[in-house]
Amino acid sequence: MQDLTSAQTVDAMLSARRRAWMAEAEEFELAAHFADLHPGEAVEQQQQPAGSAVVLFGEKSVRPGHDGTPEVAEFASLEIAAALNITREAADCLIGDALSLRHRLPKVWQKMRDGFLRVGVARAIVAKTASLPLQQALQLDRELASLVEGVSAYRLIATAEGLVLELTPAEQAQDDYERAQASRGVWIGQSGFGVSDVAGVVNAADGIFLDAQLDRVAGILAQGGSTDSRDVRRSTALGILATPARALQLLQASLLDAADDPELPFDDAVSEDQGADSCPAAGLRGHTCGAVTVDPELLLPKATVVVHVEENTVAEMDGVARVERCGPVLAEWMADLLQNTRITVRPVVDATNITPSDSYEVSARMRQVVTSRNPYEVFPGSKKPAQTCDLDHTEPWHPPPPAPAAEPPATRPDNLGPLSRTVHRAKTHGGWLLRQLAPGMFFWRSPDGFAYLVTPSRSWMIHNPVTPRVP
Repeated sequence: MQDLTSAQTVDAMLSARRRAWMAEAEEFELAAHFADLHPGEAVEQQQQPAGSAVVLFGEKSVRPGHDGTPEVAEFASLEIAAALNITREAADCLIGDALSLRHRLPKVWQKMRDGFLRVGVARAIVAKTASLPLQQALQLDRELASLVEGVSAYRLIATAEGLVLELTPAEQAQDDYERAQASRGVWIGQSGFGVSDVAGVVNAADGIFLDAQLDRVAGILAQGGSTDSRDVRRSTALGILATPARALQLLQASLLDAADDPELPFDDAVSEDQGADSCPAAGLRGHTCGAVTVDPELLLPKATVVVHVEENTVAEMDGVARVERCGPVLAEWMADLLQNTRITVRPVVDATNITPSDSYEVSARMRQVVTSRNPYEVFPGSKKPAQTCDLDHTEPWHPPPPAPAAEPPATRPDNLGPLSRTVHRAKTHGGWLLRQLAPGMFFWRSPDGFAYLVTPSRSWMIHNPVTPRVP
């Protein structure tokens, strides 16, 4: 191992991962084979003795998988549970998932056997497709199998979820939605050392706005002099939101012109002349004992919920929309998601109507074109949403020459792509080569000589300098 070069080490890691995935797949396949050895039809049902007051049951035939899978002898899973040191329920799930994947998603099953898909991801897809009848699962299988190579696990599972929602009858989907809404709650427990654990399930929009408000209050605390980390300040912000008057004081203070009363602090310090029963926020800039003294609109969290939906879906309120950071939703659910918010309708901008610019800055319309074209970071395998990335000039931007340039301006959609800061710096200073072969299609070459192709939907390794074929 010590003799391996950097490129050879990466190649060896690829081979090791492929072997590990295939070993997992072998165990999973053996679980299905074990079920074949213990078919349900071979079980002889024990009959209740005549006149017996006690109901006695022998071994039964059960179906651990989903629609279209064979039945299995009830006690068979105990053998696997004991041998693998797992619970009977876990053994049942292992057998059921293996049978479901083999019978309902055979093409995805083969991708797993060939080492292109982890068992954990395959089982997640089985769970997402569990509600579908056999024929619909087989229909979905063809679409999903074509995406396995080159699509991240996150996007593959999200795609499966959206396709399942499209195939699910509206009444059943509504039942699932209402069940999810009924599962909401917040739980707080003590974990010692003066801190508490907080967990919860909230409405999707509430989660987005809470996240934005925590960031906002955390930023105010930093402006007020807090040196805590961002995570600690967000934790403090959650506690502040539990005391509405204090939260209102902080938010209003941040909106006031500091010149109006520059001596009043943001922090929690209580002046010496305050009595023990005084309001803790009295005397602080923005404090008015709970009265709103600014435009209430300014107190709302600043967050953007991006909904991708076709025009006919909105008109008929029928179909599936994709909500960034939330996933697929039925059109009729958007009312719950977007209530009490301002809605801005932004039709898809035609890239041909965007004028290139000599300026380094990217206009809002141009950014919309690029992030709609490439919704995720264009680095191989990345799942970072484009909205959270910077727009990088594929060919570096340079100040325009005084005379008319022979080349088009650098700031244009076909010379831009979303990149995170670290990847951006690696491209600039770390030896990574990037070319945009066509609008939205990116070619990467790593310092070790590996080459990748990234499109809006997937990414591939197209050259391995150590072995002629990708493992």
